[in-house]
Amino acid sequence: MKRTLLSILFCSLILILIPSNTLLGQRDIKAILLRDIVKVENGMFSIQEFGILGTFDKNFEVKVTATTPQALLSRDNFLRFYGALSSSIFTTYLSQEGIKAPDDLHILLKDKPGDPIDITVTITMSEKGIDYTVVTENSKSKMNLQWLTQLYVEKE
Repeated sequence: MKRTLLSILFCSLILILIPSNTLLGQRDIKAILLRDIVKVENGMFSIQEFGILGTFDKNFEVKVTATTPQALLSRDNFLRFYGALSSSIFTTYLSQEGIKAPDDLHILLKDKPGDPIDITVTITMSEKGIDYTVVTENSKSKMNLQWLTQLYVEKE
């Protein structure tokens, strides 16, 4: 009788714990998905993200930082340019280095930086356009994109 009671209690406990672990996991991802990535401080929008960039040969620890004055861009446009540029910058870098990567290249996001950071990208949006820098252990390259000549096409 005791054994049957213990078995029932044990099975009941398992049935209670399994769904609660699933719910806890769902709450964690929901909290992550609801977290704002754009910070607003001193009249500036900023983003700082860490992640792993996977290629066929190696995984790279990456850090991406972007900033712009609030008076220059809306939050939506800041996110649009950040998203488009960060992806294309990594694709271009890997191509120039002759590193083969999947066509659906993306960064697996992390909360904390890896050690060491293999590639650091800094994107600065200003009235003059967008400046970005790519820094690795062996190199540093800078590029500037002009708003009206390289980022927008004027109406004809």
